[in-house]
Amino acid sequence: MTRATGPSDVDEHGSLLLPTRITPWVRWLAVASLVANALLILTGGLVRLTGSGLGCPTWPRCTDASWTNTPEMGMHGVIEFGNRLLTFLLAAVAVLSFLAVLRLRRQHPDLYRMALVLGLGIPLQAVVGGITVLTGLNPWLVGIHYLISGAMIALATVLVNRTRRYSLPAVRDAERPGQAYGHRRTIRALMTALGVLSALILYLGTLVTGTGPHAGDDTSVRHTFDAYLITRAHAVPVYLIVASVVLGLVLARRHRWPVPVASGLNVLMAVLVLQALVGYYQYFNGVPVVAVALHLVGSAVLVWAAARTVEKGFAVTRTPDVVVRADDGARTAGTPARG
Repeated sequence: MTRATGPSDVDEHGSLLLPTRITPWVRWLAVASLVANALLILTGGLVRLTGSGLGCPTWPRCTDASWTNTPEMGMHGVIEFGNRLLTFLLAAVAVLSFLAVLRLRRQHPDLYRMALVLGLGIPLQAVVGGITVLTGLNPWLVGIHYLISGAMIALATVLVNRTRRYSLPAVRDAERPGQAYGHRRTIRALMTALGVLSALILYLGTLVTGTGPHAGDDTSVRHTFDAYLITRAHAVPVYLIVASVVLGLVLARRHRWPVPVASGLNVLMAVLVLQALVGYYQYFNGVPVVAVALHLVGSAVLVWAAARTVEKGFAVTRTPDVVVRADDGARTAGTPARG
């Protein structure tokens, strides 16, 4: 028997830029947004570590007379202007990501909201960056500039997770809600602790950097904290998050927690160990530039690993709806949560 065709058959997926379903293009853009925002932390770190924070001494122009760096500004001008150019790449990815979920806003309003916030975060970052330059690299503003990037990486990570969960059957099944009966509160409490501790680590890390020698320019003002004490304070939440992850791994093995939670904890532990090794190396070796750069990159990876784990932990322990709408439009019965 021949099935009658209709409008949905003619335009099943929509156009590439404006799809009507979560296609590989949508998932790829989510990953691109994550990578681009992480790259901003790397280039921003290079600006600080090379003393190029005032390579372009004004904003929005690079100089009062030029939008771009000039040969007289040397390598510092090239590095700072290159960091500013990355904004255009971020903007392009953000616009494409927003268009990719525009026609999905009714079916997946959360994806639409996240893409919108990620897009709005780019001009916000540009303005904060400009104010930072105009205030001579005030360390408090530099820290805010970094923390906004961290928040955008976390949001992009959630976007990646959900585009995969909504469109890939295997992922949707593995991360289905209503799992871990009897351990829902424990898992959610652990995920909350991991999120709070990760944010605290990043915040205290900005204070350590603002106190240390790599403040972005030789003339920049630095925090007046005691370097030893602020570094020790930064280490406290690191110890706590490591202990929390170890506890989570023990409980996950003993009670057979959902695979996405256990695998997320394993990845987070690996990232924490590598970050700790780099951190201790730079502390005991006079904070060399290469080690600090690696630690900055590691901080972006830490945000990704923590956000990925926390989001999956909350997803699998969510109370499922009686009816769940799959991305392909089919309605499937959900399993009510117990306990």
